[in-house]
Amino acid sequence: MDEAEQVQDGKGVTILDLFNAVRKHVITAVVTLVIVMVAICAYTFTRTPQYTATSELLATYRSSAAAAGASSNAGELSSGANYINSQIQTYPQLVKTESVLQPVIDDLGLDTTVKGLAASVTASNPEGTMLVDISVNNPDPKQASSIANSVAENLRKQVTSTIYSDEGDKIISPVNLTVVQQAYAPASPSSPNVKLNLAAGLAVGVILGIVVAFIKDLLDTRVRRDSDVTAVIDAPVLGSLSRNEAYAGTSPVIISRPASREAEEIRRLRTNVMFVLPDEPMSNVIVVTSAGPSEGKTTLSTNLATAFAENGSKVLLIDADVRNPSVSKALGIEGTVGLTHLIADGVSSHDAIQRYWKPNFHVLPAGKQTMNPSILLNSRAMKSLIEQVAGAYDYVIIDTAPMQVSNDAAVFAKEGPELLVVAGLGVTEKKMIRQVARELKTASIEPVGLAMNYGEMDKPQKGGYYYYGDGVDENGKKRQIQHKKSEKTKKD
Repeated sequence: MDEAEQVQDGKGVTILDLFNAVRKHVITAVVTLVIVMVAICAYTFTRTPQYTATSELLATYRSSAAAAGASSNAGELSSGANYINSQIQTYPQLVKTESVLQPVIDDLGLDTTVKGLAASVTASNPEGTMLVDISVNNPDPKQASSIANSVAENLRKQVTSTIYSDEGDKIISPVNLTVVQQAYAPASPSSPNVKLNLAAGLAVGVILGIVVAFIKDLLDTRVRRDSDVTAVIDAPVLGSLSRNEAYAGTSPVIISRPASREAEEIRRLRTNVMFVLPDEPMSNVIVVTSAGPSEGKTTLSTNLATAFAENGSKVLLIDADVRNPSVSKALGIEGTVGLTHLIADGVSSHDAIQRYWKPNFHVLPAGKQTMNPSILLNSRAMKSLIEQVAGAYDYVIIDTAPMQVSNDAAVFAKEGPELLVVAGLGVTEKKMIRQVARELKTASIEPVGLAMNYGEMDKPQKGGYYYYGDGVDENGKKRQIQHKKSEKTKKD
């Protein structure tokens, strides 16, 4: 199944899909519009203006000179009308012949050929009439009118001329053409139609811009916005972490930069998680996972656990990603002994669980891998451990392997804990998000929420700005202090 077939998981494209695609790729849509408009303008304003002059002739039937009764005259008129109808259809082609156009070239002294002149002359017979309209396009309006009038006159002569038979008798044409409308020099050009071209270019540019943006969105395999995830996983976005080197340190931002905007992002996520957690058994156990690796789930887990501890809650952070332990590295603590030893009864909880930063913040590293991770994490001992810590702590944060690696997170969440899915903007593959959604749906698991990582930093609001200064945290270490200065203060 390709990207186009996977739009909205098989659903048809909606106006909202197009709107979201344009919003994500607005620069592409605008560039496409500009290119189309530039091309239309270049075509329009580099064309030589053409003027169109039109003359008009009326075809009538020339009655017999012999007197006849009323019924005979009526029959003759009817036959004449039919004859004209059959003949008048040939006049548009007759106009382009040498017998009509060569005299026009000779009379007006035109520097062209019959073929060249024929390209600028058109003739038509308005439906349901006996009229013949002759139009001529030419860069010179006076020349256009002169040619139109000359063509009309020469067509009239050609149709109504006297023809001689082989015996020398005169044959009078039954059709009489009369010029009923002379051609006059037009005041404005007929082409290019600037207004029409620009309007058409704008319409085409907008439509093409939307199409290009939508195609680009389909071809973009990575998640770029919150809506890319929420369109697949029906869960609220509880918070977003910006792309900032502050998160790459060996301690959570609430400890290293407690007054920074990054710390506020974590606190906002913590508050939102607290609001959405249901009042059910084991709902205080939060399983954190992602679709694939390198999406920042461990960074989010450690920072979220720190935020809960800062709030005074008793917190346990468990590194259940035993295949690729990361929590101990992120916090800069010893991780040799941990979860694997505790489950296997190799050590006691007192030896495996470490205190970090505050007395109410505990960490259980992954420990060394001693057996098959799936067997270990699906064991009764693991389930029993989760039940025990759920009752002993206010919040338990479990950092698990990505869903692409294993379904450990789904196994944990199936037993009662809440699932928080992390998505890295610009990192997460859309197909992986869809796969995660299918697996969760199969297991009847509804995530409590989504957390976005690697988002772009918001621009400062117009009403004020932030600046940072050095300060000292509660441990006596230097940190950044965030200050907000209003417009009024700036003016003062």
